Amino acid sequence: MSRVILAIMIVFSTFTAGCFGSNDSITEEPVEDINIETTIVWNATGNNRIMSSPQTVDLNGDGVLDIVTGTGVEELQTGSIIALDGSNGSLIWEVFTDGEMFCSAKFEDLNNDQTKDIILGGRNKQLFAINGLNGEILWQFDSNQSERDTWFQFYTGIFIQDQDGDGIVDWLTANGGDPSKGPLEERENGYLMIISGASGKIIAVADTPDGRETYMSPILYQAHPDSSQKILYGTGGETWQGSLWSTEIADIMSGNISNSKQIITSTKKGFLAPPSLADLNLDGYQDIIASTFDGRIVAIDGDDLSEIWSINVAKYVMNGSEVNAESWASPAIGYFNSDDVPDVIAEYVIGEWPQYIGSSALIIDGESGEVLWANDTEHSIHTSPLAIDMNNDGLDEVLIFRSIADFQTNTFQGEAVLLDTSKSELHTIFDFELVSVGTPMIVDLNQDGNLELIFTNTSWYGGTENHWQITLFQLNSIVPKVSSWAGYLGTNADGIHQI
Repeated sequence: MSRVILAIMIVFSTFTAGCFGSNDSITEEPVEDINIETTIVWNATGNNRIMSSPQTVDLNGDGVLDIVTGTGVEELQTGSIIALDGSNGSLIWEVFTDGEMFCSAKFEDLNNDQTKDIILGGRNKQLFAINGLNGEILWQFDSNQSERDTWFQFYTGIFIQDQDGDGIVDWLTANGGDPSKGPLEERENGYLMIISGASGKIIAVADTPDGRETYMSPILYQAHPDSSQKILYGTGGETWQGSLWSTEIADIMSGNISNSKQIITSTKKGFLAPPSLADLNLDGYQDIIASTFDGRIVAIDGDDLSEIWSINVAKYVMNGSEVNAESWASPAIGYFNSDDVPDVIAEYVIGEWPQYIGSSALIIDGESGEVLWANDTEHSIHTSPLAIDMNNDGLDEVLIFRSIADFQTNTFQGEAVLLDTSKSELHTIFDFELVSVGTPMIVDLNQDGNLELIFTNTSWYGGTENHWQITLFQLNSIVPKVSSWAGYLGTNADGIHQI
């Protein structure tokens, strides 16, 4: 998604290349009102930049979750997949690639060695399966496979039941996006693909039904325990119309998804951020909450696919004076008021790609669609928000990570802010330099009953320096009974709100 990076580069029209400092330290500032404090446990740094959102798995069997993520520099066609020891941040292994690895890792045992392995993809047709134990490459996607003439970049996929009969789960992903194309320039359609988890060979590939590009990570969707499994996927882009669709694995296997169900449509722009799933009307069905690139957030009933509510976000940003708001981030789901219905927080950039002037966050009542809280900022926001009860008051707090350029010092400054939903108050919990692009993660890394925050920041896209930093913060918060939305695509990285 080269155009995503371009959008980041010009969130403010006065951004210039190389406008960050070499000091990537993080300063800590405790929150007094709700007594949330952060303590740095360790820092890890390395070459390349980092857009990938961290995920965790115990690779070395020490009982502490380890961290796997991707790195890279798009314009240099270089990257890597790294695994860090969760106990101290040291490098367990690194696999080098020929493209920026911006996807998030998923974990399954692909070689029957009783250790979780990793699949992670990115730009320049890069998709790897890695032995989690030692970092050896189990397979790499072969772009010479003849099922299609052109392959694009891969997005975060999902493991599905074995389709080719070899006893190993297989990989369903989306392939699309042409970084060489500019706004309004015609581009080729994308694909849904099923790839052998054991060998990396293509099992099935199907063109998008509307002939549009795709940028969305597919979501496995089962509306009700008695319902059949569907695959949710999106088409369209920043300047091309598209839709949110559902299809079935059997149709992808047939190579033809032309009978996909059109769930939400857009006449001007597409669907880039994956939808989130939660039961908003407490009927036992997982409803679909989608942020569209044309500035809407829409809730769809999982029972009959009717619209529950829809919001034109532009009416709520900058007192309704801005006509455009666009979303690169999936909504987060949590409990932000006193009822039992999960609520929604969504983040939008203000303006129209590629010219943005700031960002806005909105909390929406899950039952009624009423906007409960909105906050505009001159900061740019690249990550998805997190929602988790950090002070055991029965309501989820919200964490937002945002950055702004300081032109007097020619640096980027960022802040992690916590929204106390009980008071609708924002507090800064720490400041950081450079920018945060990958969505952080809140997790009990060492299984001691206390929460940690895995935070990433990176040198600026378009600059002359290329380096990343991963910081582990200890939080003075115990693990809640349920972690509503604690990482990219939710707590379990499956797009589903935890209850």
